[in-house]
Amino acid sequence: MTTGDDPKRRVKTTDTVLEILNALQSLNGATLAELTGELEFAKSTIHSHLATLESNEYVLRSGDEYELSLKFLEHGMFVKNNRAIGRMGGPILEELAAETGEVAWIIVEEHGKAVYLDKAMGERAVQTHASVGGRARLHHLATGKLILAYLSEERVEEIIDRHGLPKLTPNTITDPNKLRAELDRIREEGIALNNKETVDGVRAIGAPVLGQETIHGAISVSGPANRLTVDRCHEEIKPTLLEAANELELKLQYPQN
Repeated sequence: MTTGDDPKRRVKTTDTVLEILNALQSLNGATLAELTGELEFAKSTIHSHLATLESNEYVLRSGDEYELSLKFLEHGMFVKNNRAIGRMGGPILEELAAETGEVAWIIVEEHGKAVYLDKAMGERAVQTHASVGGRARLHHLATGKLILAYLSEERVEEIIDRHGLPKLTPNTITDPNKLRAELDRIREEGIALNNKETVDGVRAIGAPVLGQETIHGAISVSGPANRLTVDRCHEEIKPTLLEAANELELKLQYPQN
């Protein structure tokens, strides 16, 4: 293998640009002075990258402050709609949210993390920290655990080694052996619960969206734990959720021209 073929080879300039973009997002816009204080790059380096990004319409400048532009939305919408599960899942998600009254999500896996691909809000839905396009570790989400359950053991180990199993609430599973036991149970039952493992006071139930030899992603319904009780999850939400997952599986398997 030549050096140019090394998949782990990194380009320093690209890393610099990405750090600047991430800083602009986390700071919700910033001046050159603020970015210089936040990042370990020379002021002239940051300024040159900002000027290039602005000229290519990825950054907006208002006075001394820079912010990300809607150019990224164009890329994001392209990627979302290029995923068949995102393109076909919208109407199914809307119906699921309407029937349950809660918030419904489609989650996929990318680089070993959960990506919130789409959501629909029911009449009684409560907005949480999650947002479309956001990312999270897999081990504490109902949908994330479902995805892990249908990945190979080798891939699961890679993800655990890379991202770890940090504790978010007292209910978060942080022991690899307990997680594996949970994944075994999920494969047997075909559904997963997030039992206040991400946010204390929020519960979710998820179902996988399976292909012939793969998992496309997972869908879930989440809400306040005092309303979305374990009994309600199993008795009321589960049949509706499995029906929605099955419908989405069929649409993905037999897409209409």
